[in-house]
Amino acid sequence: MSESSGATGIEGSVAMSALTLPAPPPVLAPHLFYPSALPATFADVARKLQHLTREQAASLRERTAETGGNVEEIALDFGLSDEDIQSVLIAHGCDVYVDARHFGTPRLLTWEAKLRRCGAAPQMHKVSAQDLAVLRQQRAAGQLQDADLETLGLARRLIADSAALVASDIHILVREDHTEIQVRVKGDLRTVAAQSMRREEGERLIRAMYTGLATVKDTYNPLDVQDAQIAGEALPGTGLSSVRIVRGPAYPVESGGSFLVARLQYREHHQEEAPSIAIEASKRLDLRRPKSPPGEFKLPAMGYTPHQVELVSQLLRRPMGVIIVTGPTGSGKTTTLFECTRHQARLFPEKRLITIENPTEYPMDWAVQLSTESERFPEMLRMTLRMDPDAVLLGEIRGVEEAIATLQAAATGHLVLTTLHVTDPFETFSRLVMLDHVRLAMGVICNHNQIIGLIAQRIVPLLCQECRLPLARAPGRVPDYMHRALQSWGDLTAVHVRGSGCHHCHGEGIVGQQAVAEVVVATEALMQDCIKDGVLAARRNHRARSGADKPMIAHALDLVLAGKLDPVDAERSVDAIPMKEEI
Repeated sequence: MSESSGATGIEGSVAMSALTLPAPPPVLAPHLFYPSALPATFADVARKLQHLTREQAASLRERTAETGGNVEEIALDFGLSDEDIQSVLIAHGCDVYVDARHFGTPRLLTWEAKLRRCGAAPQMHKVSAQDLAVLRQQRAAGQLQDADLETLGLARRLIADSAALVASDIHILVREDHTEIQVRVKGDLRTVAAQSMRREEGERLIRAMYTGLATVKDTYNPLDVQDAQIAGEALPGTGLSSVRIVRGPAYPVESGGSFLVARLQYREHHQEEAPSIAIEASKRLDLRRPKSPPGEFKLPAMGYTPHQVELVSQLLRRPMGVIIVTGPTGSGKTTTLFECTRHQARLFPEKRLITIENPTEYPMDWAVQLSTESERFPEMLRMTLRMDPDAVLLGEIRGVEEAIATLQAAATGHLVLTTLHVTDPFETFSRLVMLDHVRLAMGVICNHNQIIGLIAQRIVPLLCQECRLPLARAPGRVPDYMHRALQSWGDLTAVHVRGSGCHHCHGEGIVGQQAVAEVVVATEALMQDCIKDGVLAARRNHRARSGADKPMIAHALDLVLAGKLDPVDAERSVDAIPMKEEI
């Protein structure tokens, strides 16, 4: 049974009659999937695309009918280039899918010759019986629309135009209600403005590229991450040796979210296309700079000091290395990571961020968000690195394999952001060593170009300014040892404690929260101290250096001395209040 493809979207002033394809032998029909009608013959499409004159198109039709030869080869005698022929084949849309068991048989070759004599240029694709069955099942279930065979043409054109620009990657991102296509050219991602798609159209494009174009693949499974490859021979005239594909589900999975990344591999001696061809491809794609997330960097509003914001911004501008946010559960690590990645997307909207989380906590329109179980984390990370990310966000380092995979991702030229459950940022090194004393030895992990920064954070409650009580009027609220430590930090006149509550704070004595943090930018000196003298000495020496951030408890005490934080809350939420000379 034939499968009608519908119109391919070729429009214009040149009238073209639809071409009805001859039916195959009944014994062969169950093993084929093809369009029953095309918008026009190959020659008429070439004329429409202004590659041929009216007279040349007529001559091409006549010669093809007489010889029964490949119209693509005959077209070379009429002055068409390989690129011209490829563009005509894409618009022509005569893709025929054949069960591999019947590929090249006399019956198929005879039918193919009939197609060519009537003016078609069939592109024969060998597929498994299972893939063919999937196409038919999708048709029966209404999942495969007539436009899907046209979508194959769109997929070919997308790859061909991207190759004309010598792009390295194509990213198809299916979101909840729309699809975004991006192409990486000269290292930067650009949005394909010419292809504005609904979610369903993006799903069909991914399926067409994976099922219809890929020559090496597994059976399509929308809920699994899969690899595939398109051989260069399937994309003539593009200069490509192969296209490597990674596709799978992405947030929001329950709403049909998915992705496909196609990495374009060029022949060894491939040169950039002629300027005219690249210009035409660029016009068709209409590449634009990706949109930046709205708003401003929220770390200042969250409680980070100007110096800390500057240090974090420096880290986010680095091209590679690991940034680790530390703290206990409930300390706001995930929120800080979210704000950091959003700010980075504002700075560099043309870069790709991929997240691996379990579960996804914050939707990020600027990222590809994947989810996986802990035991599959290293495997998922390796797959992610094949998607050519610029930055990777990993929800949390839980075990040794995750830690090693994270460091390897940084070592291969990626910026990696992640979290770790430790109470002090400098204890990150000790914690990693505890996971594996050999593979994560201090001498291995202490490289300032590998672990580039640490951010420690706590959340503290802020006093209600209406009902707070001066420390002097609240004897016994602060223990003597804490009072003595506080006195070493300065004047206690402005220090306050929680009041009994009022209507402003709904009787709680506090209004809101903010973060207190410490930002550590790794240096060679810090890492050498960790290796030679241990973490305690390295921490002390680092904090004594010019430009280093203060400890979290010191920032908390700034709030205490300003009357914004109860000293009891500071000790309970951050750390014991030390004598100042001990810091």
